[in-house]
Parts: sequence; C-alpha cells; structure tokens
Amino acid sequence: MLENTPRTRSGRRTTRAAIAALGVASVIAGSFAATTVAATAADLPATVLDTTATWKYSENNTDPAAGNPDRLVWTKAGFDDSAWKSGTTAFGAKNGAATPNLGANFPVSTVLNQYIDPTATSKVDVPTFHFRSSFSVSADTLSQISGLAGSVRYDDGAQIFVNGVKVAGLSDERVEAAPEAQRNLMYAGSGASDPITSTYTVPASVLTAGVNTIAVALYQDRATSSDIFLDMQKLAPVAKTSGAASISDIIMNVGADESARNLAWYSSTDTAQVAQVAPSSRLVDGAFPSDATTVAATGGVTTSGEFSRKATLSGLAENTAYSYRVGTEGAWSATQSFVTRSFDGDFEFFFVGDPQIGASGNVANDRAGWVDTMNVASQAYPDAEMIFSAGDQVDHAANETEFEAFHAPDQMRSLPVAVTNGNHDVGSKAYLQHNNITNLDETSGAAASGSSSGGDYWFFYKDVLFVNINSNSRDYASHNAFMEKVVAEQGAKAKWKVLGFHHSIYSVAAHQNDNDIKDRRANMPAKISELGFDLVLQGHDHNYTRSYLVKNGELADKTEVKGASEVTAAEGEVLYVTANSASGSKYYQFDDRNAWYASVTNQENVRNYSVVDVTDGSLKITTLRSQANGTSAPVNSIVDEVTLKSEAKAGEQQLQVTVPEGAPGEFSWNIDGTNGLVDLGTAVDSGDSFTASGAINPIRVTDTRRGGPQWSVSAQVGDFTSGDESFSGKYLGWTPRVIEEGAGTIAGAPVTSGFDSGNGLTDSSTLGYGPAAHLRGSAKLGADLFLKIPVDVTDGTYKATLTLTALS
Repeated sequence: MLENTPRTRSGRRTTRAAIAALGVASVIAGSFAATTVAATAADLPATVLDTTATWKYSENNTDPAAGNPDRLVWTKAGFDDSAWKSGTTAFGAKNGAATPNLGANFPVSTVLNQYIDPTATSKVDVPTFHFRSSFSVSADTLSQISGLAGSVRYDDGAQIFVNGVKVAGLSDERVEAAPEAQRNLMYAGSGASDPITSTYTVPASVLTAGVNTIAVALYQDRATSSDIFLDMQKLAPVAKTSGAASISDIIMNVGADESARNLAWYSSTDTAQVAQVAPSSRLVDGAFPSDATTVAATGGVTTSGEFSRKATLSGLAENTAYSYRVGTEGAWSATQSFVTRSFDGDFEFFFVGDPQIGASGNVANDRAGWVDTMNVASQAYPDAEMIFSAGDQVDHAANETEFEAFHAPDQMRSLPVAVTNGNHDVGSKAYLQHNNITNLDETSGAAASGSSSGGDYWFFYKDVLFVNINSNSRDYASHNAFMEKVVAEQGAKAKWKVLGFHHSIYSVAAHQNDNDIKDRRANMPAKISELGFDLVLQGHDHNYTRSYLVKNGELADKTEVKGASEVTAAEGEVLYVTANSASGSKYYQFDDRNAWYASVTNQENVRNYSVVDVTDGSLKITTLRSQANGTSAPVNSIVDEVTLKSEAKAGEQQLQVTVPEGAPGEFSWNIDGTNGLVDLGTAVDSGDSFTASGAINPIRVTDTRRGGPQWSVSAQVGDFTSGDESFSGKYLGWTPRVIEEGAGTIAGAPVTSGFDSGNGLTDSSTLGYGPAAHLRGSAKLGADLFLKIPVDVTDGTYKATLTLTALS
C-alpha cells in the first residue's frame, strides 16, 4: 500500500517541502570588450581575488536580510557582517565530521557547521550558507578590462553577487522559481556526487574603481544532503580587445521605455548586419547561445562615407545583466554589456552639459575630461540608469574624430543615452546618423530651423515622461503642436514631466542676452507652464544656473528664498536648470548673474555633472564637481542641491485606493477527498517482477493571482517499508494527467519504474504546472501509478510516503 502524506498550505507564498531536483549550472561567462584597442593582459594583475582572501560567513540558519525589504542587502557594501565568522576558501562539511573528507581533489580549509542542531538525533542540514568578501580594482585596471573571469567549485547550488548584482547562477533554478522573500534561506541545487567546477564573468559595468563587494549564497540540495562545498578559486581581469575593425562608434540610446535600448553604430562596409543580445548568464566562454535574440539592423551611407546601422533591443527583462554585440558572422564588434534595473520605483539619472568635444582646440584633452567625468559620476552613483545630455556633443557637426571621442566612455555603451540637438550638432546629418532616436518626429520644428538634423522626440522611463525638442528651430507652432500631442496622449500616465532642449532661456553667461535667446525666452515659457512640465534641462551657456520657480515667463513667488534647498511648485510653476561643461572643453563667464530668474549660479572653470534622483514625491537635482577646485572643493563635492516637490494641480482631484492582498489573488492547492491512503492492492506476479497499479487522490489547484506567474506541483517518494524490510521507492513510476482543465494547466511527463531504467519517483518529478502568464482559474491534476518490483522482495504489506510540493 502507498501512503500519500501531503504538506499543504494555501496562500500567496510558496508551499514547499524538502525536494531533490537536478539543476543545470547557469553562469555569466565570456569575454566583454570595448571598441578600442587596450593594454594586453600582461599589464593587468593575475587576479583580484585568490584563495588567500578572507571571507566572512554565516552558517546559523538565518536570513541575513530578515526584516529588510531589500532581499539582497547582505550582498552590498555597508552591510554589517561583524558578527559573522571568518575563514578562507575552500569551505565544506561532510556528515558533520571534524575533518571533512570530500575526496583528495576537494580539500577543506574552513569547516562549516552542517546541521541546524548538531546534537539532534535526526540531523537536518542548514539549507543556505552566506559568504561575503571584497576585492579592489584600481581605476587604471578598470579602464583596461572588459570584466573579470571567475572560477568556482561548489556543491550543491550557488548564486554569486558583485556589488549587489547577480553575476552567476549555479544550479539555482529552484531559487529563481521561489518567491523573492524565501530565496535567501531554502534548499536548492543539483545534488551531484562531487563538487561541480564552473566559470563565470563579472562584466565591467558591474564594477567600480576601488573596493568591490562579492557575496555568495551556497545552497544545500535537501535536508539530508551528506556534504556541502565552496571553493572560490580566482577572479582574473580580462583585457579589452579591439573587436572587428569594421565596427565603430557604438552607442546605446534610450528606448521607448525602460524595457528597450536603441543601438547605433558605424560600419566600414555596406553589409547586412544585426544586433545580438542574450542574458550574460547564458554566455559560455564568451560564446553567445544559439537562441540569442538577433535583430536585423537598418541604415545607409553616412556623410563621412561610412555606413550607419541601427537596431532596437526590446522586451528586456528587469534586473538582468545582458551582453550584446553588433555586426555579422566573422565581423562582430567586441562584446558589450549592460544591466537593467527594476522597471518601476525610484531611480537616478545623470544630466550632463555640452561635452562639445574639440571646442578647446585639443580633442585628446576634451576626450580625457569627458571620459573622466563619466567615470567619476558612475563610480559615485553606480546605480544611475541613464545619461541625459543637454546637447553640443561635438564642436563640429561633421567631425568624425570628435564623435569618436564623444563615444569613448564605456558608459556610452552600457547606459542608455538621451541626446539633445545642440547648435554645434547641426550642419551635418552625422547627429542623426550616429544616434538611434526613439519616437522621433523629424518634421517637428523643421520649417524655420535651417537644420539638417532636426526633430523632436519623447520617451517614458519609469513613469517619467521625457520630451526633447530641437531648439535650433524657433518654429514654436510646430514645437507646441508636438508637445501638446505627446502630453495629451502620454501625460496622464506620467508622475513627472521633464523637458529638455539645448538653448538655455534662463542662464546668466555669454548667451544670456543673445537676440535668439531673448526670442525663445519670450515665446517658450507660457506653453511649458501650460503643459505642466515640472523640470526643464538645458545647456548652451557652459555656466551653471538654477532658476527660481517660473510660471508663464515670470517669477512664480517673489518670496522664494534664494538658493533654497527645497521648493514646492504649484500648477504651472517650473524649475529650469542649465548645466556647466562636463568635458571642460569650454567655459563661459558671467554676463548678469543677478538676473531676476537666477536662484543659484556657479562658474569655477571645473567640470560638473548632475544626478537627478526621481521618487514619486520629489525630483532631487544634485550638481557635483567631477574635477577638483582646490583642496576645499574636491572631486564629487556639491555645487548645488535642490529638491523639487509639487502641489496637487488645481482643477484635479487625487484618487487613492488600496488593493488588499489575498483573495481573489491567491495560489492554493489541496487534495480532493479525505482518504489519505492510496491502496495499490496486491501485486501481481509478472514473471521477472511483481506489478501493481493505482491512482493518487486528485490535486485541486487554484490560481487567481494577477499576471499569471508560473507554478508547479511535484512529488517525490521515499522507500517502501514493512517492519524491518524495505525496498527502494525508485520502482514506483507514474503518468500524470489533467483531470479537469483550467488556468492553462499542463500535465508533467511520465516517469517509468526504476525497475526498467532511471530512479523512478525517488527523483522529484513534476505532476503538473502552469506556464507564465497563464489564465486565472482552477484545475484538477491526477496521476496513474505503476509499481514494478523485483521478485526477490520479501512478502508483506509495504507503505511509502509520497511528498507533494508546490512552488510558485
């Protein structure tokens, strides 16, 4: 007889019992390179983390992030691990022995506490061990490498994080299938007999110059696993390579929203080309998987006699490291990488003014200053998600040497860039040939512009509507029509509206009283206020200015304090910010810094950048020095900081509703019927074996959650016992079936009796599952059981426990 003992629990969280499952290592591996020739590997350290490194570790069966909404807080810098133990690799345990013996090839330096309670009669393994260490990468090394190549040996499963970003998943399928809140403390892994050796790569985009934090979650595959092992062997720098000679000027522009990236590049030959992208965890030894996403490129001949190519990467997943390359077989670019973040919630982005490479007369110096600013910014704000340029990317619109220098920072290929059309970007088609601009209307503003690379565009990023207009044109009717249409169609979805254009109308330097600026200042502000823009980002004057709140071209509040650290805007009140130079190529001095609209002004002839911190309740603009101005104003000292808040708009009513957790929005399952015993009857003599059959009690599964997240129900059987006699549960097989259809439920694959082959149901086997995005509803699952045992099994009445597990 077969005793069916389920472990059931209804609700939104996972219903889980201890199970064993085979996993496949999924790691980030491969080479990551930029588009310029870099130093050879001989110039780089052999490794930044070796076997002598000290690791802090936790083995006390606790979740290190308990009580913190950020599940990965323990993988980041600043986490307090002072109470953790210290040791060096390799870490391991075997059956609780004081001197673990996992074989001559797997010596243990630091013995782990294997059991939750080592004194218990029936010992239960600690499900997950947690490790933290750090390593340093100098700014010089970081500039020369495309990433770090790691090697690790583990048993049974692991996830590796660098600076809070997952860079390797090793037999971690069960972890990824579990609810986020359970992933730090659970059983998972492959249950292989010997530790597995895997390689992985940490993309350069994850690293920061200076100290980096590495963390590992090491999983036991089940509560009764005999051993555990972790050997972090090396983390070696990988030098950049030149890539294919035919590919140059790769830039990643913003996509239509946070799930897309627009790529543009130049080719020396007119050949059909593509962009290829895959999660970095899918690359093995630098090779893209066969099912990598491939997007055909468009484009044509450029004004410089090269060939422009453009492609859009869409449908990207959040919180994922990606690798991409462009070109064609035999002529690929070097591999590039980027990381997506959460698709909702708070975020930061960079705002930079007028790189204008070449304006100083020395392209090399301008390039160096521009690269340094982007490195300083990304090292200080590694989680920033976008770069917004105020225009004048180059000094001469048709100068390819200047464009090449503008594209030099690695961030041009790892962060989405929103470019603005400046007055030095027109006079050539190169601006549009070098950029792949989303939602572009090339006709808007063209009538009176005289520009050969005009157009207005817009995009969304995390509930912020960004509109960018080509202010080279003073065809205000055309611009206004474009903005009105975009705001009418998209504005209701936006928590904030940000407008960008190049020619600052509220600056205090050399262009302040130019006739064309006066004309814009007279004609643009009323429409900007009318359409409800909150923040306007500008360039052109190479001198930092933050305005008072302005409404319809006038001071909104005469009592606003000069240089206030916080301002609250009523309807139609707008904050205007003009950026200084991000490259140091050109600075303008003050014309009239006491203009009525000027709340904060600054010109120190040092490079600046701004970071904009976006939350539901505020926009915080912090402007910093990327170049020191003496000892009193070092790199990353603050020039100005202001938080913009907004009153509820007049004529609007804010509505709020709280949607509770719970039904209807649950995943639940239970066993139909009250009989917990499944009787397979008396086995029949079939010659070389005894056979019996039956069916499990049906399982009712109901899933009414939003979005239809995937779920599965699986089972695993133990040994059949009768007094002191027993035989293996592997002799039991089954054929799952869907008895009542619903919720997109799919039956699992049949499992044969281990009498014929395999391990039968002693391996965790799927009874049924619901794929991602399935419909809501209910279904009933069943399975026909088949037992085939050797004839030499001692007679008697045997029982076994079938453990059912639901994961969602």
